[in-house]
Amino acid sequence: MNESPDVPLQPRPGLKPVRGRWPGSCFVCSEGHPHGLSLRFHHTEEGVVSHCSVPHTYCGFDGMVHGGIISALMDEAAAYALFARYGALGVTREMATRFLKPVLTDTELTVEGKVISFAPPNAEVAMAIYDAAGACLAEATSTWAFPRLSRIAALAGVDEKVLQDFLDACQRKDD
Repeated sequence: MNESPDVPLQPRPGLKPVRGRWPGSCFVCSEGHPHGLSLRFHHTEEGVVSHCSVPHTYCGFDGMVHGGIISALMDEAAAYALFARYGALGVTREMATRFLKPVLTDTELTVEGKVISFAPPNAEVAMAIYDAAGACLAEATSTWAFPRLSRIAALAGVDEKVLQDFLDACQRKDD
């Protein structure tokens, strides 16, 4: 899901990038993952958006993005919506996904996450994937729980301060 040089995918004008970069090796968002998708997100009023293209190596049927990858994209958008809006690091409790139309590989896609409700220890987020013409290809809702940051840090093997710095950077909207 690299924003490939031959087809540059640009966010809508005026949207500020989410500054935080996940300190681990996340398949969807980390820059350092050797086979990852390297998604970058931008702030919206209700959450985040990312513009991307999924390479054919992540197909299910030839030419169509695998359903697990589609779900992973939307789950990541939900997580970043919570990072960017509330500086909250949570875990997906439940996700309900509707696959509406084929999501084609090697085409421009928009992935959005919008926070519906945030009342720790719970949250609800809506996500969607759109094609370049704006047609909704898949949509989902998810509920989230928020373990203590120290618990996530211990499980991930990351210093708690590194995670807090990441969350703080995600909320920054300045240039």
